[in-house]
Amino acid sequence: MPNVLVIGPTGYVGSALSEQLIRSGDHYVYAASQNEEEGFRLATNEIIPLKGSLDSPQAAFELISSNKIDVIVDTTSYNDKTTKSKILSTIVDAEKIKREQLSKGNQPIQPKLGFVTVSGIWTQGSTEDPYGSFQTMTAEAQSAVPEKGLNESKLLYEQEVLASRAILDVAIIQPSFIWARGGASWTRILGPLVEGARTGSTDVMRIAVDPEDQMYCFTNIDDVAVAIELAVNKLQLINGNSVHPVFELVGDQFPIGLLFERDAHYFGCKGKAELYKPEKTGFLDVIGGNHNANRTRAEQILGWYPKKRYFLRDTFIYANSFMAALALAKRK
Repeated sequence: MPNVLVIGPTGYVGSALSEQLIRSGDHYVYAASQNEEEGFRLATNEIIPLKGSLDSPQAAFELISSNKIDVIVDTTSYNDKTTKSKILSTIVDAEKIKREQLSKGNQPIQPKLGFVTVSGIWTQGSTEDPYGSFQTMTAEAQSAVPEKGLNESKLLYEQEVLASRAILDVAIIQPSFIWARGGASWTRILGPLVEGARTGSTDVMRIAVDPEDQMYCFTNIDDVAVAIELAVNKLQLINGNSVHPVFELVGDQFPIGLLFERDAHYFGCKGKAELYKPEKTGFLDVIGGNHNANRTRAEQILGWYPKKRYFLRDTFIYANSFMAALALAKRK
């Protein structure tokens, strides 16, 4: 069975992916552990803990080669280009070390190391704790002041991944906005509603989304995990042909203002949710919010099709899940 090393295995995307890979019965799932306690947590979830790190090319080479890793999946949150690019660069250099060693003797030709990265996702959320981004909310600013230049840096990072195809077999998954399983990352945009529910205020809850441009794409976390698994399984096929290995995912698409209205109702807010056009680029757009993603390539090449396609219809389920996760996080 393929050996898959997951970076960020306990995070929002990483935990869902690890469960999916294990559930399929077709993969062994590995993750690097820095201490005994972390190793126990991984092992409890049937993830094989490895002693080692990806801090340097040599360390990464030893970790990958000694455990015969076939594919590495980077599920970490995109907070800045530096961290993601460093991981990619380290893995590329580790693969170069392997090739150099193979070239010194009469070693059999081996397949390239696979690398799948998740791009275009929410920037909030801890790779250590899926509840880690639940913070005390201030009403309006939370959805209005994003990190500057984040979307542009993501595009540059994706180009770096594509440029590494000479060394690695790669795939880039762009899941749009991910929902379900609590979704700690939603605290950033739903901050005004959370605050309104907490205070019981009847004031209007203003959210920084242009009401004239509020159509967005969404994908359920379980469907995201399935798409990544399919990419892992088809990496060699994808990279052995003239296929552009970038796959957009879409499970549902609708005006996000409708979601805020329903969330306000299910959160128990007394005030009304209202969209306004921010003076600068809004949070959703800066993190790479996709207004018009297309899942056709994921369907045709990966064989992916979303099973959970009714985010808006089933808001009552996901709103309750979100608030329950928030309540649990506050007890920690």
